[in-house]
Amino acid sequence: MTDGVKMTACFAAALCACAAWAQTFGLKSPNGKNEIRLSTEPALSYTVLRDGQTLVAPSAISMTFAQQGLLGGANAKVKTSATRSVAGKIPTPIYKKALVDESANVTVVSFEGDWSIALVARDDGVAFRFETEFSGFARVVDESVEVVFPTPEQDVVYASSNGDWKGDPFQCSWEKWYLPGKVKDLGCGPTNLYYAPLTVLYKGAAMAVTESDLRDYAGWNFRRDAANPAKLVSAFAKWPAETVNFDWALGVTEQPTRYKKVERRADHVVETPGTRTYPWRLFLLADDVAQLPAQDAVYALAAPAAPGDWSWVKPGKVAWDWWNCWNVSGVDFRAGCNTRTYEYYIDFARKSGLEYVIFDAGWSRQFKIFEINPAVDVPHLIKYARKRGVGIILWAAWAQFVGREEQVVEYYAKMGAAGFKVDFMDRDDADVVQFLEKLAKVCAKHRMLLDYHGMYKPTGLQRTYPNVLNFEGVAGLEQMKWDRPYDAMSNDCVLVYTRMVAGPMDYTPGAMRNFARGTYAASVAKPGSEGTRVHQMAMMALYEAPLQMLCDSPTQYLKNRECLAFMADVPTVWDDTVCIEGKIGAFAAIARRKGETWYLSAIANWDGAEKEVALGFLGEGKWKAEIFRDGVNADRDAEDYVRETKTVTAADKLKIKFAPGGGLAVKFTKKGMLW
Repeated sequence: MTDGVKMTACFAAALCACAAWAQTFGLKSPNGKNEIRLSTEPALSYTVLRDGQTLVAPSAISMTFAQQGLLGGANAKVKTSATRSVAGKIPTPIYKKALVDESANVTVVSFEGDWSIALVARDDGVAFRFETEFSGFARVVDESVEVVFPTPEQDVVYASSNGDWKGDPFQCSWEKWYLPGKVKDLGCGPTNLYYAPLTVLYKGAAMAVTESDLRDYAGWNFRRDAANPAKLVSAFAKWPAETVNFDWALGVTEQPTRYKKVERRADHVVETPGTRTYPWRLFLLADDVAQLPAQDAVYALAAPAAPGDWSWVKPGKVAWDWWNCWNVSGVDFRAGCNTRTYEYYIDFARKSGLEYVIFDAGWSRQFKIFEINPAVDVPHLIKYARKRGVGIILWAAWAQFVGREEQVVEYYAKMGAAGFKVDFMDRDDADVVQFLEKLAKVCAKHRMLLDYHGMYKPTGLQRTYPNVLNFEGVAGLEQMKWDRPYDAMSNDCVLVYTRMVAGPMDYTPGAMRNFARGTYAASVAKPGSEGTRVHQMAMMALYEAPLQMLCDSPTQYLKNRECLAFMADVPTVWDDTVCIEGKIGAFAAIARRKGETWYLSAIANWDGAEKEVALGFLGEGKWKAEIFRDGVNADRDAEDYVRETKTVTAADKLKIKFAPGGGLAVKFTKKGMLW
């Protein structure tokens, strides 16, 4: 657990080199609802329960090291165990809540051979991890973590890479859509890789399986066991022994490119210091799937940031260029990736109250990060933006940083850039994980922000390095630029209870060209969105993103100033988050508070909905509600919406009819405040 937090008195250090009868260690959360058990017989395993209901049946765990051999199995011999309680609040300046409750019970079971298992039970979930105290460096050959469900008929909502890179499932964009199914129906072939978070639905409970504090290690993925239809087994990418430069158009090449493609992998996961802790295997728990987005364990279990001044880290909203293809009109210059267009974006950001403008692909010569495109005067534009209170974020493929992180970051920090959007890692092996932390550390040194695009789910790195503001690993709105084999409206309602429970996601909402069901055609140059205008507006506060991009062009926003004003005013970090209602794939409603102002956001799938949304999250007194809702004709004209204001109290309910693919976006301001 973390330093600097008040701890209650320890229960007691347990005794002895345990006798055979003391081979199961049970640990419950402070509220008594969640429980994790560690058993050594017949082999080392864990079990997860909520309110006495078994959610994960006894599941074997072990680690294998090149020098130390197998840790776990049938021969794990307990030396001691110790249990303690933890209490306190974690201040979180860049998060969905201002404070996170760290209350937990913790047990550490030590085994012969200088290793241990740490268990933690929180009110929002349970977790375990391995810890070792070996001298020197250790080579991790593999880690085995089974997840055995009570029945093969268990309902799961999953995403699978299916081998994006010529059959290698560990090289993928992590942007596949989530699908519902039974665990027994998951494919178990060599290219079937399922990644976290994995959401599991029970009668009277919900669980999301993921990890926290992933550092100097490979990401946790799953395969379905071929012999047991109720079992998932772990899958970790091995260390890349040989990589090549690779691009879609060029193939394997000597030239700098987007990717570092793995041609050959070693026989181990990572070589790492022998004395260390490993990532938490985490099970977020709730009574209902609608409550999963409010859980905090991913953040709470991650390593805290190094002491120091992080106040320079400024979250905010971004005017984005790539999605809308620099398509501005009604101007006296030729629009495109050029200096004059970026001056226009900067002026738009300043006038609209947006903190940043991103320069996406094109500001430098292709894959040559130190060679600036002559059409884009980057030094001038950075100065131009800073005079107007706007920061510039530079896009770059990750391969352009590898091996020269300090050189690149220092160069553009001195130029005055605010940060980087780093893209196309497309792997979660230990090599990439090490790179992400190294770059975060270097950027923090030079006070630069990071948006990690083209990568796996977040695992709490944003707590360890608060300058890392956002992560992709999501089937976001960029998918609208080309044909998609999935239901976008259902996907939007699924993401809230799957991918987003792990942390911020770079979905990039805010499209102003909106289309009713069956009327949208994918377009690279002039993309739009399926679903209603208010559906897009609602996602600004619904989706967690401390660095939230507005995807559309200034031209589209200036045609829709009323909608822009609302979205530009939405905070990107929050003091409180309250889950209102949700059904995975169908509907999602969340309320968030910043200071004395509340925002309520809700979206529906193509079925639409009729809801009475309770406002009990509001405090005492009367509130002004600025409401954006679907217009009566939004089912055929998705841009049809109604803006209205009314006075409400916490005792009221908003009766709302959601159009197919509809939404609701409300700002609540306390009566008596300036508004």
